[in-house]
Amino acid sequence: MLSHFLQWAGGQVRVRVRGASVERFLNVCMRGGISLWRIERPAPGEITARMSLSDFRRLRHLMGRTGCRVHLLSRRGGPFFLARVRKRWSLTAGLAGVAVLLFVLSNFLWVLEICAAPGVPVGRLRALLRENGVYAGAPLRGVDVDRVREALQTGLPEAGVVTFTRIGNALRVVADRAEPAPSMRDEDALTGLVAARDGVIVSLEVTGGQTLVKTGDVVTQGQMLVSPVVPPTREGGLYHHSPGRGRIMARTEHRETVLCPTERLEKRYTGAQKTQYALVLGTRRVNLYFGSGIAGGTCDKIVEKTRLSIGPYLSLPVSVVRQTYRFYEPVPVTERAETAAEAAAGRYFNRLAQTVDGTVGETGWELQEEEGAVRLTLHAACVEQIACEVIDETPLPEPEPELAESPS
Repeated sequence: MLSHFLQWAGGQVRVRVRGASVERFLNVCMRGGISLWRIERPAPGEITARMSLSDFRRLRHLMGRTGCRVHLLSRRGGPFFLARVRKRWSLTAGLAGVAVLLFVLSNFLWVLEICAAPGVPVGRLRALLRENGVYAGAPLRGVDVDRVREALQTGLPEAGVVTFTRIGNALRVVADRAEPAPSMRDEDALTGLVAARDGVIVSLEVTGGQTLVKTGDVVTQGQMLVSPVVPPTREGGLYHHSPGRGRIMARTEHRETVLCPTERLEKRYTGAQKTQYALVLGTRRVNLYFGSGIAGGTCDKIVEKTRLSIGPYLSLPVSVVRQTYRFYEPVPVTERAETAAEAAAGRYFNRLAQTVDGTVGETGWELQEEEGAVRLTLHAACVEQIACEVIDETPLPEPEPELAESPS
C-alpha cells in the first residue's frame, strides 16, 4: 500500500513505443536504470508500459539510435492532480487540511482491543493500561510495550503472559490467566488413605503403607483404608512408618434429587422492529435519535459497532453504532414431565461423567409430578477412585519387653 502511494505521489505515465527494434529500447532502459511495469505487446514492433514521471524525463537523453518513437498515452499521480487544482485554492486547502489531519491521527492510538482470559479482571487491566499510557487517544510514541508489560506483571498477579499486537494505530492486548504454582509434595510426610465416599472395594494398587482392607470389603466415608504404620515383617522386627500411597477403586452410588419446572415463558416475536443510530467521536457518543436507548423487557437489543478506517493500517476515531430492537411477546409454554426429566437427567449424567475419577455405569431416575414442576430422583452406579490422602501422625507402638530367662 505504501509503495503504491509513493508511486502515485511521484507521478506515473503510460507510454506506447513503436519501432523496428523494440528490444534495443528495452536494453537501453535496463542499462539506464529505468523501471517499466505492466508491459504489454499488442502488435509486432509495438509495446505499451508504465513508468514513473522522473524516468520519463530521463528517457529523452537515452533514446539515441534506438529507432523507436515514444508516445504519451495517459498521465496520473500527484503532480498532475496538483497542476489541475492549483487555481482552486479552497479545494487545495481542503485537501491539504485532510492530509495533515490524517497524518496527525495516524500518530495516535484509536483502537484498543482487550482480550482477557476468565479469571483476569478486565476493569483492573484497563485501569493499569491507562495508568501506563495505553488508552484510546494516547500518542503512539508514548506507548512503551516493555514497560507496560512489567507494570502488569507487578500490579495484576492474576494475569500470566500478556501479548501486544500493533497494526497501524490499533493495539490488541491479550492477557492469559496465570497458572498457580504447583504444590510441592512432601514425600516424607506421614499420610494415610481414607475413603472419600461409601462403596465396595473392587481393586487395590497400594505402593506405600499398611493396607487395612481387601477386595470385596464394604467401606464407609472417612474409613481408614491404608495406614502409615507398618507392622514388622520378620521375627524380632520393629514397627516403622511408610507414607500411604496408591489408588483404590470401588463401586459407588451417586444419588441426587432436583426440582425441574415444567412451565416456562417463551419468546414469540411480533415482527415489529426499530433501528437507532449513533456516532462515537473519540470517547464521546452522539445519539442520532430522540429518547432513550435503554431496551425494555419485551424486546431484544442488538448493537453493531463499525469503526471507520482507511486501509488496514489507519483507523479513525469515528465509529457508527447501530441499535436494532426486535419486539416479542412472552408466551407461557407447558412442557411434558417426561421431556423435562430427560433434559435434566442428561445434564446431570454428563456433568457426573466429567467430574468422577472413574467410569459411570448403570443410570436411572424416578420422577414425581407436582404443581408446575417435577421432582426428579437421579441415581448412577460408578466405579471410581475413592482413596484420599490425609495426614496421619499415629505414633509407633512401643516394642514389647523381652521375657527374662528363668533360673535353672
